[in-house]
Amino acid sequence: MKRTIILLIFFSLVTIHYGQTVTDQQNKPAISDTTKVTKNRSIGLEVSAGLSLVMGNYGVFDKDNTKAGYATNGWQLQLTFDWMGKKNFGLAIQYTFQKNPLDDSTAFLVPNGWSGGTLGPGNWMNHYLMAGPVFMKQFGKIHVDAKLLVGVIVSSSDNFTTQNPYDSTGVKKDANLGTGFAYGISAGVGYAFSKQLAIKLNFGILGGWPGKNRSYPSQWLGTEEVYDPLTGLYTYIPVYSAPVEKEMKKVVTSFNPSLGLVYRF
Repeated sequence: MKRTIILLIFFSLVTIHYGQTVTDQQNKPAISDTTKVTKNRSIGLEVSAGLSLVMGNYGVFDKDNTKAGYATNGWQLQLTFDWMGKKNFGLAIQYTFQKNPLDDSTAFLVPNGWSGGTLGPGNWMNHYLMAGPVFMKQFGKIHVDAKLLVGVIVSSSDNFTTQNPYDSTGVKKDANLGTGFAYGISAGVGYAFSKQLAIKLNFGILGGWPGKNRSYPSQWLGTEEVYDPLTGLYTYIPVYSAPVEKEMKKVVTSFNPSLGLVYRF
């Protein structure tokens, strides 16, 4: 008897659920085959490549200027992820790789206060990781966008090479990396092939303040013989060097025209 009651209750629940489903399907408004459904393309992916034209201290050739970068014009690659919200605004996350060769003259240049031999030849290789607001919109076939980004820069350059002051052979050098705050400002305009794909010209400014701090602790140099007049004896005391602190700060600034593709999912 109990089993029969349970089966009847189960059958009733299934019947009620089925009836509700049919009702919902019947009440659902029909969509005409000619009705267009607009998809909200809230995710964008951008890829671009272009020039890195040096500006300010980044391209200065002055061995008395501690912020001189000795960089020449180079190139850059960029990958951007856009997460769009309402009213054509969203969040952009961008990675940029930038390469600017050092001027040929740095192969013979020894900046004032430099202890690592000649500065070059070599390159600046900068990695930027930044995020910030983005505006993106299509006006018919015209695509426009603008970004204001902040983040970090990691620079690999011989400008940040430091030599161990206690190395008499002159071969012990530290990693030539500098890190710091970075920013990016850019605007783009181009042609939209569709709601998904556009090609654009992009114009931007990249900047950063990479720096490096390196501390060398005191080193034991040996012992010194000292005469004690009270005892008439000689004693030996350890002798240590003074600690050494090296600080380098540079300014990276470049104008970056580039060509890119934008695909919106």
